[in-house]
Amino acid sequence: MPFTMELNEEQYSCQGQEFKSIMAALADQPLAAKLFPDLSHEALKQRFLAYDGVRSFQSDAMYRACQYLIQTTITDFSCSGTQYLDGQPSLFISNHRDIVVDSLLLQYQLVTQGLDTSYIVIGSNLFEMPLMAQMAKVNKMIGIPRASGGKAFYNSMMQLSRLLRTLVVGQGQSVWIAQRNGRTKDGIDHTDPALIKMISRSDPDPVRALETLHIVPLSISYEWEPCAPQKARELLLSAQGPYTKQPGEDTQSILSGLSAPKGHVHLTVCQPLSSTELEELHGSPDGVASLIDSRIAQGYTIYDNSRLAAALLAGSPIKHTPQLLRFEHYLDEACSRYPLGPDIRQTLLGIYAAPLQKLKIEK
Repeated sequence: MPFTMELNEEQYSCQGQEFKSIMAALADQPLAAKLFPDLSHEALKQRFLAYDGVRSFQSDAMYRACQYLIQTTITDFSCSGTQYLDGQPSLFISNHRDIVVDSLLLQYQLVTQGLDTSYIVIGSNLFEMPLMAQMAKVNKMIGIPRASGGKAFYNSMMQLSRLLRTLVVGQGQSVWIAQRNGRTKDGIDHTDPALIKMISRSDPDPVRALETLHIVPLSISYEWEPCAPQKARELLLSAQGPYTKQPGEDTQSILSGLSAPKGHVHLTVCQPLSSTELEELHGSPDGVASLIDSRIAQGYTIYDNSRLAAALLAGSPIKHTPQLLRFEHYLDEACSRYPLGPDIRQTLLGIYAAPLQKLKIEK
């Protein structure tokens, strides 16, 4: 597994025969041929086997994979706040809309600017797909257990806290982590204070712990919310009782998030949390979480779908435009795919309208 809760060089470097074996397996994947259309299968395999480590693989094959993702599923990808990507080891705390794409686009921007990629913290439950487990090993992904109670989970979180400090402060490596456990499903981005509490426990002084990690909030916005119909379905079923994911559901969400049209996508690298801000908040988990929420809300791009959803929910008059027709068609298609009555449509509208309401509150 990519993360065993033990710090050792071999776990995070994936070298030698293990690396070569993964490269040979990835060269046989259909996507590899799409990324290198001019190469025969044998030449493609030789290219993958010629990579001398994670960095060379990421800067070539994975960079091409990101370009392919953008060309085939994204109308336009943009990034602001790039001045804050200055090479300083950072803990990137991001809103979380898609299982894979959120962190993938940060890696793309880092490589575009000539910087090293970051480590990525994700739930270990996502490695049920063999290909995902292989990709994790050569993309600096750290799998952690999903939230549960008990002493074992507490100990795991303490080890993760120490790991983040070791990577950022000790080894000069950046790390991406979501602002809370699991993706945002209702459209409301919220940083879990428990995350801040966990991070701050890596040092006896919580303010110093947060300062030295150089926290940089990230705000990613999608014109078409990844897996929105599936999220609406889960929200509705969860309201009726405990929701249990079916086998392969996470895998399907990964594949859907990667392949579905996303429209315009914008990544905002927000202003890092300053020492003054952290000192004024005395390292309070609730206060720091609220500060991150404010940065993410201000950095979020509001697309027309959010405005249309808010107007439809309010029953306001709307001018008939091609965008409205497209959005209505999208809603009708989602409702027919998940026939859960009128509530599925209202829930979908709520997902799209939520960022606009959140931004109004923050302002």
